[in-house]
Amino acid sequence: MKHFKNFLTALGLIALFCFMAPNRLYGYLDAGTGSYMVQIIIAFAAGGAFAIKIFWRRIYAFIKRTPSKNKDEQNKK
Repeated sequence: MKHFKNFLTALGLIALFCFMAPNRLYGYLDAGTGSYMVQIIIAFAAGGAFAIKIFWRRIYAFIKRTPSKNKDEQNKK
């Protein structure tokens, strides 16, 4: 019964919000918004490249990590 009461409360709040919200929303995108998005993309790419540069040895060692033949031969003995 407690869960049903919480559900009804949440449903009531959502309905109240829907009735209070305006029917149409008008937004304005400033002329600088596009350049801001481009800056974010460039910063993300530069940060990713820098992170790869810093951790390249760890990444390369992780990728190159393969079971060596010596370990396999030792396990067989």
